[in-house]
Amino acid sequence: MTQSLAIVAGAGGALGPAIAHALDQAGYLPVGISRTNPGDSFRDFVPADLSNPENTESALTSILQRHGTPAVLIYNAHRFLIEAFEDTSHEDFESVWRTDALGAFVSAKTVIPTMLEHGGTILFSGATASTRGSARFSAFASAKFALRGLAQSLAREYGPRGIHVAHIVIDGLIEGGHAQKLFKVPAKDCIPAGAIAHEYLNLIRQPKGAWTHEIDIRPSGGKF
Repeated sequence: MTQSLAIVAGAGGALGPAIAHALDQAGYLPVGISRTNPGDSFRDFVPADLSNPENTESALTSILQRHGTPAVLIYNAHRFLIEAFEDTSHEDFESVWRTDALGAFVSAKTVIPTMLEHGGTILFSGATASTRGSARFSAFASAKFALRGLAQSLAREYGPRGIHVAHIVIDGLIEGGHAQKLFKVPAKDCIPAGAIAHEYLNLIRQPKGAWTHEIDIRPSGGKF
């Protein structure tokens, strides 16, 4: 039996492998894209810099040629930057946007034409900064706002054509992730990566008559 292809663009960190594990357990064929190999959680892996449009398109085309039409695309790549506005260079600002927004645009543009015949699901990983631009987050928040806007536009354009597009606001630190280590936050105050992956799977499994476009996820004690 042929497994349904699920591409995870941004396969690293704590969340990428957790998503791959959840997809694998659910019977999908998880294939990852990132700069470095995240390990054996994925059935296949293609290295690429998702901030580079040519790299991104080439990696996705290679996967499509190797495995066929995807049922799922998850864009999970990001560049996290906290810096005073006056110290943020235009190179850093553009670099964050390229990873968080442009890479998502190129990924969706490459995959959507192949999904139109049979439908599919596209999920975008957002953050607290997707809805709130905090001090020192000018680059990261503006890129995440752009990603959210892209998700909304694609949902309205392609939902009627059978492609479920959803945006997930991860409103907290992921347990085991870079930000948890950076801020030295106890695990009990973070979101388990496996729990987030479970919610991604729930979105993928939603019937056409009850699609969700956006959810937010946070730990029970998280402020919002």
